[in-house]
Amino acid sequence: MTTVVGGVTQLYQGDLDLGRHAVERLGGEDLGKDVLVEELHYGAVAVAQYLHDVRPDTLVLVGAIERGRAPASVCRRRIRDLELTPAEIQSSVGDAVTGYVTIDLALEVASGFGALPSRTIAVEVEPVTTAPCATLTPEATDALEEALTLVRAEVRRAPLLRLADDLRPLVDPTRLEASAALDALEGLLLELRALDEDGRWGATFALRDRLRRLIAEGATGQGMDHLDWGLWWALIEELDRLQSLEGSPDG
Repeated sequence: MTTVVGGVTQLYQGDLDLGRHAVERLGGEDLGKDVLVEELHYGAVAVAQYLHDVRPDTLVLVGAIERGRAPASVCRRRIRDLELTPAEIQSSVGDAVTGYVTIDLALEVASGFGALPSRTIAVEVEPVTTAPCATLTPEATDALEEALTLVRAEVRRAPLLRLADDLRPLVDPTRLEASAALDALEGLLLELRALDEDGRWGATFALRDRLRRLIAEGATGQGMDHLDWGLWWALIEELDRLQSLEGSPDG
């Protein structure tokens, strides 16, 4: 499974060039062997073609885009099905063939081409200035640090959310006997869905601790096989790993 981190950027256009600076920073970090960092300045159609070739299961876009928010503010968005009409897709492709790219345009064209991963996140910074310039404003430079922190968190959490996706179809009352541990796992999976949606841990670690305790007490039902046990423990161990990396997040 592959995660792509894409810096969407308009070269040397003031703070709209933030994506390039993000890639320069992240490209020198060890984000993991399954993580690709790519500067996306070459047009939304080419971005869609790149995603079609690589076929990542997770995409994290980072860049600056004007949305009327407070200057230099940072926002994380979980992208769901865009549900574009054929006319909207055609319009986006028409805008993109000129080589133009923004976060929205990259998302729209990739979605229209069927190349947008099911898990896609955009980390956006509101630009202070869009006037031609080779450097970022001081405010955007500070915002870049916050954006990079969010991107790194998304990359770290991708394996956990893949595990949760693998587990969900196995939590089936027709194959597993009802039990306190199964209830705890279902609650944990719901909390991880919320983490995926809004980026907050919430009660995740408390629910993990409850699940671990119930397993130790033997509060599991019949029907579990080696795959179930392996995935349950892999989920707990991945949460342990992330808590050690992110401290003790509680919200």
